[in-house]
Amino acid sequence: NLLLTIGRRRCIIELSKGDKMEKKDFVYFIRIGEPEENLYKIGTTNNMDRRMKEHRRYYKKEIAVLWQSPPYSKWTTLRVEENTKEIWKKTEGFEYLRNDRFIINPEIRQVKIKVRKEWVIDF
Repeated sequence: NLLLTIGRRRCIIELSKGDKMEKKDFVYFIRIGEPEENLYKIGTTNNMDRRMKEHRRYYKKEIAVLWQSPPYSKWTTLRVEENTKEIWKKTEGFEYLRNDRFIINPEIRQVKIKVRKEWVIDF
């Protein structure tokens, strides 16, 4: 069952076994700017093209998509993003910057992002 709240009204939507929540959100890992800058970002979106254009406008730098997950539910992607950020914040060689960005030591050549399986991204 799914609880939907609109204003003060709540309704319960019953899902039968055949019903599935739509999976249309993605986790992504990108490089912002030139490789020498070592600036990377993890994020989530339901529209990769739109989101990458937003990043280009905001950062005024080239964006390289290094990895994009298969589609998952929004809640799964948000959980994966948050878990990955917390792991990387505690990992040597990763410096956290606001807006979910990291400066990653150039000696580090791969990262791992675990959704249901562990994805290894070489860069």
